[in-house]
Amino acid sequence: MAGPLEGVKVLDFTWALAGPFATMLLADLGAEVWKVEPVGIDEQERGYGPYVDGVSSYFFSVNRGKKSVVVDFSTAEGREIVRELAEHADCVVESFTPGTMEKHGLGYEKLSALNGRLVYASISGFGQTGPYRERGAMDVTIEGISGLMSLTGQPGCPPTRCGYSVADLSAGMFAATGILAALVERQRSGKGQYLDISMLDCQMTLLENALVRYLNTGEAPQASGSRHPLVTPFQAFPTKDSYITVAGVNDWTFFCWRVDRPDLADDPRFATNELRTWNHGELEAILNEVFRHRTTQEWLDTLAEVCLVSPVNTIEQAVHDPQVKQRDMIVELPTESGLSLKVANTPFKFSRSQSGPRSGAPRLGEHTDDVLLQFGVPPSEIDRLAELGVIGL
Repeated sequence: MAGPLEGVKVLDFTWALAGPFATMLLADLGAEVWKVEPVGIDEQERGYGPYVDGVSSYFFSVNRGKKSVVVDFSTAEGREIVRELAEHADCVVESFTPGTMEKHGLGYEKLSALNGRLVYASISGFGQTGPYRERGAMDVTIEGISGLMSLTGQPGCPPTRCGYSVADLSAGMFAATGILAALVERQRSGKGQYLDISMLDCQMTLLENALVRYLNTGEAPQASGSRHPLVTPFQAFPTKDSYITVAGVNDWTFFCWRVDRPDLADDPRFATNELRTWNHGELEAILNEVFRHRTTQEWLDTLAEVCLVSPVNTIEQAVHDPQVKQRDMIVELPTESGLSLKVANTPFKFSRSQSGPRSGAPRLGEHTDDVLLQFGVPPSEIDRLAELGVIGL
């Protein structure tokens, strides 16, 4: 079966994580992604390690299923090749500092003049406008400036970065969503358009409840560990051998009986969710002691009918979890040497359409000649451009 984006062609100028993750999602959905890469780089310049069989696992994981086209677009002939590709593309995605593509004559205004149906997405730290537009940014930069780090970690401890690059990855997801919306709108209007995605904007959107609380009450949320600011109990607790998470306690009395503390049901400090949240410090200390008396599995069995409960898995435990295995969330993809790397699968599960990575990450320049041949560039011209260093094969 074909992917839902079968036939959609994406010209990909992204690097690092946010942009490649966006175009990876499009590739997983069936789009043909032409990843434009510089001439003459090595695997270390493509991405971070760990390197497995000489391959950057960082690069491999978010560039699977794409085609590598090596073009030096700092040259006039290289720019002409990019324009040719853009004429045949449905979408251009770039993640350079604002103004970079325009300096090369490859910005939205120039390319949309060649292809009026082109959807052009730019992903940057702070967006194409505003006083910070030319600032560089990485995930930790945005987690810091957005206020997210002030909410993460234990109370009274230094600001903490999230356990994965949430600012990068969420920007990639918002970019992919915006691109899909623009492609749907194009079916009505027949016209492409420009999409400006800011990593900071994305985090402000995802801060949602924290922003709403502050903007409407003046109360500035603080770091609260794994605890929910409005619902109690709703956090991780230590057990005899590890940790569990507890949430969704609808019947407080029933819960108290199941944890062998029926007296808590009659304690006026904990009679309602609002009171439990107000007195969360006292309740947390009590429940920390309660949960230490049994193993995680014993508590999972005991509380399954009372509330939502789960183990706090390590990554090793998570990838071997039977639910993760049943959902095929780990896939194995070949490298150019014939070995393979395991990566996370796509979460998209369609009833008819195919989704997920169809191949591993491409070898540098692996598809340059194939893509150019599609558009009628003669083999002799491809050889000439390669000798000049305009393209890489």
